[in-house]
Amino acid sequence: MDRMHDDEVRRALGAFPLFEGLPPPTLARIAAATRPESHEEGGLVVRQGEPCRAFFGVLEGAVRLFRLRPDGREHVLHRVAAGSSFAEAAALTMPNYPASAAAAATPTRLLAVAREPFLRLFDGDPSIGRRMVASLSARLVHLVGRVEELSALSAGARLARVLLDLPSRADGSSLRVELPLAKKDLAAQLGITPETLSRLLRRWQDRRVVSIDGARVEILDAARLIALAEDVAP
Repeated sequence: MDRMHDDEVRRALGAFPLFEGLPPPTLARIAAATRPESHEEGGLVVRQGEPCRAFFGVLEGAVRLFRLRPDGREHVLHRVAAGSSFAEAAALTMPNYPASAAAAATPTRLLAVAREPFLRLFDGDPSIGRRMVASLSARLVHLVGRVEELSALSAGARLARVLLDLPSRADGSSLRVELPLAKKDLAAQLGITPETLSRLLRRWQDRRVVSIDGARVEILDAARLIALAEDVAP
């Protein structure tokens, strides 16, 4: 388990959008209900169906949220990066976690806010509720946009937008980016099969739009990729 002083926990909580702007005394009360956790890649944070004990902020690394299909395969719902939180809605309204969460990097460091103490704070301090509603509403707007994007854009356009949104560095006349997650998880995030993702990347390599080496992607023709992202390229 990580060791963090109370002041460190309070400052870390205040950096999350969920608690941004709350006064220090309020953050201190939330920090008293919070403990740090550390997980290796693949380590289970919560299991689908188990009682909700806490919600979490990701300090370092990343977390993969997923549900198990009847055939035992994983359906990846979302990847939570450092600086974001997850399971808040479950902790507020559900007796059990609706999905599993596992560390997607080593190390993955979390802050776990215990459910029952937090609910008592939530009921007694309207500022906490207002801040959480604002943060969750902003996330809902983002998710609605994602649903519209998934329904309106082709698989190629969605993939091109992901590549263009990744941090990049110049390398001569091309740009290099690093895929932040495994290709099967990227396919799930895009709402396509891994086979479709592989076909798209292979086709783009053949057309000299990109060059791929594992998780490293070299964008050879940025103008072409932008056209693909706008869904105007054949």
